[in-house]
Amino acid sequence: MSVTAILPVPQCFISRRDAVFAPVAGQSPLVRIVRTLQSAGDVVVCAAEPLIDDMRTVLAAQNLSSVRVETAAAPGGRAQCIAAGLQALADRPKGPVLLHDIAWPLVAPALLVRVVAALRDGAGAVLPTCPVTDSIKAVDTGGAVTATVDRAPLRTVQYPRGFDAAVLARLISGAPEAFDEMEA
Repeated sequence: MSVTAILPVPQCFISRRDAVFAPVAGQSPLVRIVRTLQSAGDVVVCAAEPLIDDMRTVLAAQNLSSVRVETAAAPGGRAQCIAAGLQALADRPKGPVLLHDIAWPLVAPALLVRVVAALRDGAGAVLPTCPVTDSIKAVDTGGAVTATVDRAPLRTVQYPRGFDAAVLARLISGAPEAFDEMEA
């Protein structure tokens, strides 16, 4: 069962191109994410139209021109980018899909393995979490700390998230432009 990763790059990054293309430790977030996701399967980058040429140029310069780049329908929000990725997979309406976020360029390889394994074991959706380790404080209306919140039940949700393609297609169907799979 082949895995495909969708990397949406919505129109909000048109004015924040550095978040996509500026090198951090020698690699742009785009390149870093694509290279890591390739270890799990094929990658489809889906972006708002004004970003497409730069996507192809940057990927080609890093010997990643084989990565599929798809243009999202206007207005090019996250929902349209994900829909473009799913459309690129129209020949296989079922199967594991990883969904990433360009704002999170560091991907732990072990996390990829766990998400893919859960999908292959039949999960329809996988939202990987990890315990919150930061101190969490409650504050009053004036901003004064009133208590320390118990972190034990708290988790942060990580990327990539995993879905069966059919499940993700149902979630994205009729979704608002600012789609968040956690709220779907």
